[in-house]
Amino acid sequence: MRTYEALYIISPELDDSAIQTVVADVEKFITSSNGTIVRSDVWGKRKLAYTIRKHTEGVYVVLRFLASPDSIKRLEQQLKLTEAVIRYMVLYLDEKTLKLEQEQARRYEEELRLSTERRNRREDDDDDDDDEDDSDSRRRGRDFGSRRNRSEDDDDDDGMD
Repeated sequence: MRTYEALYIISPELDDSAIQTVVADVEKFITSSNGTIVRSDVWGKRKLAYTIRKHTEGVYVVLRFLASPDSIKRLEQQLKLTEAVIRYMVLYLDEKTLKLEQEQARRYEEELRLSTERRNRREDDDDDDDDEDDSDSRRRGRDFGSRRNRSEDDDDDDGMD
């Protein structure tokens, strides 16, 4: 069994129950071919990049599944014969792609966890504390009050003694 992802677009003229019927039929076809549905997402109605069969919109469905390579040709034939499906594409996801996807998901989860921790730390930070650095009026650097006047300096540096 290999991992595949199918994206297909259903005619926007169908009502919600008819769309669900098409999705269920495609899933049923895969499972009847000894395949396994991993994930099924109906993205809903979206504008098409270009007109397909006189439609400017379509209902996008993404389906991830496990199946044998022999069943893919039959699935593509089924999608081609289904009048409600106006466009489809079936992709094979190799091991490299799946590992990359898992790594991206792991990084996303880690970033989400760190973001949550940072937010919690900020919420726990007491802004009403009486830190000395909040009212620190001391100057940084050298004290300008002890500087010699330029006129006093002029006599010493003229090189004439």
